[in-house]
Amino acid sequence: MTEHIPAKYKIEVHFGKNRTMSGPNICAVSAYESGKHLDGEGDEMMYICAERDRGLMVGGQVSKDRDAPVIKGTDGCKAFISGKQLKGGFAMCSSCGAVIRADALTNSLFYSLSNKQLAVKITGWFRRLDSNCDIYVKYHPSDIRYIAMSKAHGLDKARMLRGLSIYPLANIIKDTTAGASLESRITAFLSS
Repeated sequence: MTEHIPAKYKIEVHFGKNRTMSGPNICAVSAYESGKHLDGEGDEMMYICAERDRGLMVGGQVSKDRDAPVIKGTDGCKAFISGKQLKGGFAMCSSCGAVIRADALTNSLFYSLSNKQLAVKITGWFRRLDSNCDIYVKYHPSDIRYIAMSKAHGLDKARMLRGLSIYPLANIIKDTTAGASLESRITAFLSS
């Protein structure tokens, strides 16, 4: 049995419907600081140095007009911004020095990629987060993993966990010290 190694961070992948073993698959990827809230039981969302797209501002508020133009967000340097870097409605990126309005921060990136391409992205995130992450994957309710969890543990548990699969840091270390590349192991995990 592999020893438990608590990871400082968590990378979470949420697959959309119609996931295939190789992809391309639609997914959202986000990062968290593990156990920062609720006496170590709650995770804190990490933000990404990038401004999300938003609607046209009218009188200090986003226009409710569906035909209003969308203001393209800035790409930023893609470094991670923790909750402690948010002050007075703004966040300062410690990597590039950019100041971003808190309500325009990006907390997830959306992709449509093959599992191999997605593994490259996640490997980059893993390394930027000090190679100290567990990787969580959650699935759409139509996915076989979600359905299997529902049959085994009931619908309420399946809804809460969304067919959760975890690649813990201890297993990542074990696999990569045995000679496997991180990208290949993440690709295998995403494809299972």
